[in-house]
Amino acid sequence: METTLAPGITGLTQADAQALSARRDEPAWLRERRDAAWRAFETMDFPDATDEEWRRTDVRGMTFDGMRTLSASAPVTSPGALPEALRGAWDGGPSAGRIFQQDSDVVFTQLSDDLRVKGVILSDLHTAAREHGDLVQKYLGSAVKADEWKYLALNAALWSGGCFLYVPKDVEIDLTVQLATGISSERLALFPRTLIVVERGAKVTFVDEVLSADGGEPSFVSGAVEIFVGDGAHVEYYAVNRWGKNVTNFNTVRAMVGRDAHFLALAAGIGSKVTKMRIDTEMGQPGSRVDLLGVTFGDGAQHFDYNTLQNHNGKHTVSDLQFKSAMTDSASFVWYGTTRINETAGGSEANQTSRNLLLSEHAKASPIPILEIKAHDVSKCSHGATAGPVDENELFYLEARAIPRKVAEQMLIEGFFASVINRIPDEALRGRVLDAVLVKAGGRPSELTFEEMLTA
Repeated sequence: METTLAPGITGLTQADAQALSARRDEPAWLRERRDAAWRAFETMDFPDATDEEWRRTDVRGMTFDGMRTLSASAPVTSPGALPEALRGAWDGGPSAGRIFQQDSDVVFTQLSDDLRVKGVILSDLHTAAREHGDLVQKYLGSAVKADEWKYLALNAALWSGGCFLYVPKDVEIDLTVQLATGISSERLALFPRTLIVVERGAKVTFVDEVLSADGGEPSFVSGAVEIFVGDGAHVEYYAVNRWGKNVTNFNTVRAMVGRDAHFLALAAGIGSKVTKMRIDTEMGQPGSRVDLLGVTFGDGAQHFDYNTLQNHNGKHTVSDLQFKSAMTDSASFVWYGTTRINETAGGSEANQTSRNLLLSEHAKASPIPILEIKAHDVSKCSHGATAGPVDENELFYLEARAIPRKVAEQMLIEGFFASVINRIPDEALRGRVLDAVLVKAGGRPSELTFEEMLTA
């Protein structure tokens, strides 16, 4: 059989998709989907450089040579045996469930017995496709479709490991469910895939953390997350990007939000060389609410590019977006956010706010809010965006109290992010995100005594 090298990312063939499927003994319907996705990948071009969504991230100029799709990892039976790449995501605190993936394989899965009895399912996506085929076949690929763009088609053809979470009707999970994905192999093309289905009246908080070491040969990631929030359900989703600076990261997250349901998502951007992330929320039923939060800190030459969509179709739907970023060195940040209130979404309310700190003369931030209002009876719709340095008056106030300028700047950065980071419910995760942000800012000022501030 003739093999075809993938434009832009070399060394991958259709045989890789077929080998992945055979390795996992996947059902026929899934093998057929992989083949169809590969054919779509082969025929699709890259996004046009003039496309508004893509013109600030030159994907056509990126080449990933010699990538491989498979780096197998053996399962472990206890947290103490986790691979080094994943230990940074284990805090030892209480959790409803955990699923950890290293490279191409899920290596650790844990779910509390009481949730298992209630019908909650937490497993790798291959197992779910075999054991819960009706559920997976119904939802997989229905929110994030393979033909949306070239590297999403590649994800649909080559995903491996993956995560499936199912929460039945009226089951409320008080503790967090955690997914951690780590890379330990160089020149790996990784295709994470997550499917979350939360039925009517259920509740869950899901933490999706990715991490790897800095340095080494480049890695490529193209991920997809599909979230289905049933009527009256409450879902919180926290995506924490701690990839090493050798990783180019593409990710699409899409939530389908039901009647009177509430969905909250937070994207924390700390790692990677390049991140291009899309977060879409579809509010198709009346009374749904969406909160989108973002916190990003870039240094060196990091580039973060976010596209968001708050799509109102149901009446009396509400959405609120708050994104904050701080860029230093020559790092850059782009946020292109669309709020769309369609004709059927009368009485709806929406807001977008993007605040950006520029901590060096070479740092860049491009916040771009877009409103598309087609309904005549909107309750309220607003947007706002700013980009600029730390306020000199605030710095002067702190310096006038004998606080050195560097420490004062660190304090203001911590305060700047606090309103978003403090909304993370898991204390250990909140601490990891804040620590990672403040390391880039030069340290944690709250740990300094007044005497240390004087001598800093």
